Amino acid sequence: MDQELVQYLDGRFQTLDERFDGIARRLDQHDQRFDEVKRHTGILVEGLRQEIQLVAEGLMMHIQVQHVEEREYHDRQHRETRALIHLSYDQLHQRVENLERKQEN
Repeated sequence: MDQELVQYLDGRFQTLDERFDGIARRLDQHDQRFDEVKRHTGILVEGLRQEIQLVAEGLMMHIQVQHVEEREYHDRQHRETRALIHLSYDQLHQRVENLERKQEN
């Protein structure tokens, strides 16, 4: 090969090497950015997990309190209904006794 061709090819290969080095540097930068974004996303996801856990715990507590309040309400309604039934029964029993006494006389 003649010297000019060798120099030309060396120059072209050097240019290609420089371009590949540039591409490799940019890929490294992208990898670093990707790793940074990945770490940041991991931190955000962990924060969201903690917040969701807090919301879930709060919801469970609300459900438990609501259940207790509803149970107390229904128990109170049951007691009031039973008291009204007993009162009605006592009044009816008293009326029957009064009628029986009147019939005996």
